[in-house]
Amino acid sequence: MNEDKIGIHSEEVGDKVVVHVQGNLDVHNTHKIEKDLMALVSAARKPVVFNLSDVPFISSAGLRLLVTTLRLCQEQKISISICGLQPAVEKVFDIIGMQQLFTIYPDLDSALK
Repeated sequence: MNEDKIGIHSEEVGDKVVVHVQGNLDVHNTHKIEKDLMALVSAARKPVVFNLSDVPFISSAGLRLLVTTLRLCQEQKISISICGLQPAVEKVFDIIGMQQLFTIYPDLDSALK
């Protein structure tokens, strides 16, 4: 997928909802998916896994979107986890301590176990 494009799609896998995100989570793209993402998470009613394996870059706007989603999940008392961080995104997560907020798995298979 072109990095200037952003997209999300979800699927139910067992007892979880997997949200696949594709493209850069930056200031130019997050507003394009925020409304759909919030509606999807609001309707989930089961644990949510964000698969970020197709996200090569994340900015503060993308981090804000993930934290907003985390708060929504907490309000609904459903768990949220993240998997498939690419090296550049993982570095950002490490620098700002996102591991303290989210359960992070190396890949989707690990997150679904």
